[in-house]
This record gives sequence, structure tokens and C-alpha cells, in this order.
Amino acid sequence: MCEPTGLAIGHNGGVRVGIAGKGGVGKTTISSVLARTLARRSYRVIALDCDSDPHLAMSSGIEQDRIDAMRPFVERRGRGDSFTTDAVTPEEILARHGLEGPDGVVYMQAARITKPGGG
Repeated sequence: MCEPTGLAIGHNGGVRVGIAGKGGVGKTTISSVLARTLARRSYRVIALDCDSDPHLAMSSGIEQDRIDAMRPFVERRGRGDSFTTDAVTPEEILARHGLEGPDGVVYMQAARITKPGGG
């Protein structure tokens, strides 16, 4: 079996896909389409948005009020990043920080920058 470029087989048979590149080249769009396509083919998909200005959930069709209620699982505190959860298992982290969207994809935000308001 030939493993496609860019895919890594995990220790339990899972596949991890990372999409990176310059700004404005379509990473979020490709990620959204890929996540939903794999979920429609009965794969369990966890889509982790690591952008400091995350839009993956929105581009996948999730309503803004649900996105605003999401809690990133990493936050900056002083000089380093730290987990904001006391969950000890991956399932607990998903339950506390994941948001189920269209086609059963679970979305998570690694971080989010709070933008200042107008005025």
C-alpha cells in the first residue's frame, strides 16, 4: 500500500494531515473541504484550527454564535503557552473544547486572538 504524501499513519491506525503554507493560498478552504469529505466517507475527523485568527469552523458552515462559544484549549499566559483544561484524556479534551459541525466533524481551536472593539 502506498502512503500519500503529506499523510502520516498514527500509532493506532489513524491518519493525521497537516496543511501549511503562506497566507491567502486557501489552506482553510482546503482543510474544510477535506475534513467534511473524509467525514462523509465515515472517517472520524477532528479538525484542529491552529491559526491565531481561526476561521475553519466558520468556513465549514457553523454559525458564528456557536463559534464564539468555543473555548480554545491553549492560551498564552505570560511567557509561555499552557493548556487551559484540567482534562486528562483526549476524550475529555474533545468533550470540553470540541464543537461538532456539519457531517460530524469535530472542530477545535488551539488559540484565538481577541480583537479590540471599535470606538
